[in-house]
Amino acid sequence: MKPIQLFIIITLLLAGCQRKTSQQLSPPLVSEPDPELKDGGRYIEFPVNSKQIKLFATVKTDNQQYQMSLSAPASVIGRVHKSGGKSLILFDSPDITGVYSAYMQNKSLDRTARINLERITDLYKNGAATGKEFNDASAELMSVQTSLAENEARLREAGLNPESLNRGPVGTVWLICDLPESELNLIKKGQKYDLKFPSFPNETFTANIDVVADVMNTQTRKLKVRLSLFDRQEKIRPGMYAEVKFEAPHKGLMIPKKAVISANARYYVFVKKASNIFERREVALSSEAGDYIEISGGLNIGEEVVINNVYLLKGIDLGI
Repeated sequence: MKPIQLFIIITLLLAGCQRKTSQQLSPPLVSEPDPELKDGGRYIEFPVNSKQIKLFATVKTDNQQYQMSLSAPASVIGRVHKSGGKSLILFDSPDITGVYSAYMQNKSLDRTARINLERITDLYKNGAATGKEFNDASAELMSVQTSLAENEARLREAGLNPESLNRGPVGTVWLICDLPESELNLIKKGQKYDLKFPSFPNETFTANIDVVADVMNTQTRKLKVRLSLFDRQEKIRPGMYAEVKFEAPHKGLMIPKKAVISANARYYVFVKKASNIFERREVALSSEAGDYIEISGGLNIGEEVVINNVYLLKGIDLGI
């Protein structure tokens, strides 16, 4: 027999002996009982002293102070421009321009109609005017006021206050931003916020919140917010877009985002109820801050929430 063949045979024999010895020394594997689902899957109960429990680290919930931040797009809807020695308001939309022109015209007609009605009323009381003349003057004023109200409603729907438009000095720029209702706690009328324009990437502008719309869009669940800034150099034009950064200090019940799971358009966390029992709890979400999210409902301060291997519990509980 050749030496190399002898070496191979000896090596195989030694390996077989080691495998057999290892099998004899290794203790038999004992599988743990599966966790039980209770109350329709609301609770997951592991066997007491189960080694699997160590997989699910928890954190105690508490109120935390944090800086809420949100960036939202805004569009320039108008500015006050000087033309021929007079102030002229330029809008980004021809429709709004038409509505505002009609509003100003009806404001003038309203004053004229009021004066005319007062005159006719005085004449009517003194027998110098007929009832028809009085009724015609009244109807004329009512018609003008109806048109005026429609014009004002359309302007307000666009986020514009017609009265404040007339008071804006030359260089005033107005922007409109649509904010979701869940973020309205970030804004405050009169507060100043930073914004940037793609056209001027190296410049930061400061805008002030003038108006928060009275009525919310029921389809988008958003509210129009009007901001204004002063552009002395006339850089900003109607129709331009900007990014507004809203920030405000806030205190709320914050947990890591990784603790939250979603299923069937709902959000859940797993709350540790005992050393071996976890409860699936539906929660309501609010604002985000980095890797954390605020819980606005469903959790109480001091409860323990699972933050590691949450999807293992989801698989056990929901089979997803």
